[in-house]
Amino acid sequence: MNLTDISKYFNRLDLVKATALQIIKDFDMFGLEVKFSGNAYNAYEELFEQIEPHIKKLIDSNHSKFMGILYRIDVSDEQVKKAINENSSESFSEIVTDLIIKRELQKVVIRNHYSSR
Repeated sequence: MNLTDISKYFNRLDLVKATALQIIKDFDMFGLEVKFSGNAYNAYEELFEQIEPHIKKLIDSNHSKFMGILYRIDVSDEQVKKAINENSSESFSEIVTDLIIKRELQKVVIRNHYSSR
């Protein structure tokens, strides 16, 4: 399962809420606040709008914290480079934010899949 295939799971309320909780937990470990209203219908946009400014600020001012978040969430350099090549019209912070949200959703989907076995 790759990150581009994961978007179809954004229509499952349980997975979206679990993803939001995972994002909140991971960002909180770095002292960054992210909130989620619980509305699954605009969850991606809501999370994106909160995460992207954090990522942009970290890119500009705290590279080690930025790398720490990517490591914590498990977004690799290769994924970032590939996404940059595929999305040259978006800013670096937008590309990374998209990767973070999709990777967090992917982790939730995988965890859910194996816990239901």
